[in-house]
Amino acid sequence: MDKELEQLNDLKQRFDYMFYGPHIGLDIYRGWLNDFVAVCEAIDALLGDNKRGFHWKQIKEKYGFARYYFDTNEVRPMRLSISDGKGVHEITYGLDGHEIEQAITKICNDAEQASATKCIVCGDPAVIKTYGGWVVCACEKHSPDVPGDPLKKAVVK
Repeated sequence: MDKELEQLNDLKQRFDYMFYGPHIGLDIYRGWLNDFVAVCEAIDALLGDNKRGFHWKQIKEKYGFARYYFDTNEVRPMRLSISDGKGVHEITYGLDGHEIEQAITKICNDAEQASATKCIVCGDPAVIKTYGGWVVCACEKHSPDVPGDPLKKAVVK
């Protein structure tokens, strides 16, 4: 077993409630795994003893950076994301009057923004680029331009 898979399995054991419940996909990327671990730890500390039914609804890459979607017993936030070619503009609905969920959203948003400067595969500094219509944040070593499909091992499985 590789070190990232061990790290992810440990995370799922420590915070099993976060990974339990209905979801539409939980893709964890190697280059962003350390930040995701920090996100889970910060959310767990924020929730304290009342886990509020928190669980990840979806984890993925979109527009070249990490995306973290969650639900709780109190809210099911809805995010609207629009890319105009110059940037991504977002609005999140369903958080009014829910301070804990607003704080969770900030933790997630901060980590998402950090991922926009880190390689999806190794975590080294990188920039978001478009490759044949696909947007990805990869360093030169893991660029889709490099022969041999360097991105195929980006997801921890």
